[in-house]
Amino acid sequence: MAELSTHDPLAGIPIDRVPPSGHYGRAGTPGATARLVEGLALATLVARKGQAPALGRRLAETFGAPVADAPRLSGTAPSFIGMGPGRWIALAEDAGLATHLREAAGPLAAVTEQSDGYIVLDLAGPKMEWLLAKGALIDLDPAVFRAGDVATTVLAHIGVTLWRTGPESFRLLVLRSYLAAFCRFLVASGAEFGLRLDVRG
Repeated sequence: MAELSTHDPLAGIPIDRVPPSGHYGRAGTPGATARLVEGLALATLVARKGQAPALGRRLAETFGAPVADAPRLSGTAPSFIGMGPGRWIALAEDAGLATHLREAAGPLAAVTEQSDGYIVLDLAGPKMEWLLAKGALIDLDPAVFRAGDVATTVLAHIGVTLWRTGPESFRLLVLRSYLAAFCRFLVASGAEFGLRLDVRG
């Protein structure tokens, strides 16, 4: 069996375990940070056939902000993430989110509770874009992927939905079962910049 390199930031961490919180790689101020966000409820909405415009109007009336039927972030409480035509995932600090969405949408959409299915990560830092580019299939340049833009795509062979929240920051959804694999990608790709990983919630 080959020995693990002492320079391997993942050395000694079982492949199926989430790397522990801490600083990985280059010493000093981290060039990238990743933090697990707890306390958010998530739910998907899928408009019934031909009902996306009516559903958008109903959600806007109920929650007080336009809801874009496009790969964009819209709204604040809840936030709506456009994942495809007539399809969104909503996030809010509201344990009753799915119930409130069902009440608002009525027969216009199917609503599914997703809080246990996804984890949410806040990613930031001057080198985060560089880190993500190592596994991304899309152009993350801020001139192309602007604040509020959403992509449902693949990062390091893992399906994710991410959106830009600022010049050097992103929020990302990944299925809970892929948390360990995605964090290993973050550590392996971020070590050269210095990565602070916080998965304590």
